Amino acid sequence: MSEPPVERSSLTRRLWLSLWGLSAALIAQGALEVVEFGARWPLWLASMAPIILFLFGVARDSLQWIIWYCLLLLFYFVSAVEDIFARPNNWVVVSGLVIVVLLFSVCTAYIRFRGRERRVVQIIEE
Repeated sequence: MSEPPVERSSLTRRLWLSLWGLSAALIAQGALEVVEFGARWPLWLASMAPIILFLFGVARDSLQWIIWYCLLLLFYFVSAVEDIFARPNNWVVVSGLVIVVLLFSVCTAYIRFRGRERRVVQIIEE
């Protein structure tokens, strides 16, 4: 049984758009690394495949998928920190770390506020 759609507030709408924008920025940052450092495109596609896969669940506004997306981002955070130590003065690598931290923060804020919106509607309906 699926839940009826719950209207987003202006805050969760901005978080939702930020989530998508930062996800696109993370994918673009990975592509920029491929161009700058001469990596292989199939390797980039394999590294971005989990993000793309989870974005299908995010598009359905499934909080469970977004929670798992946050956990996935922790692996990208570890990878970004490793890249920072390998190339500390490269702005592409630093931007990757900044994007991952911002995306994780936006995802957790979205989960918190969207969950509250859904609970309020659920309580009112009961």
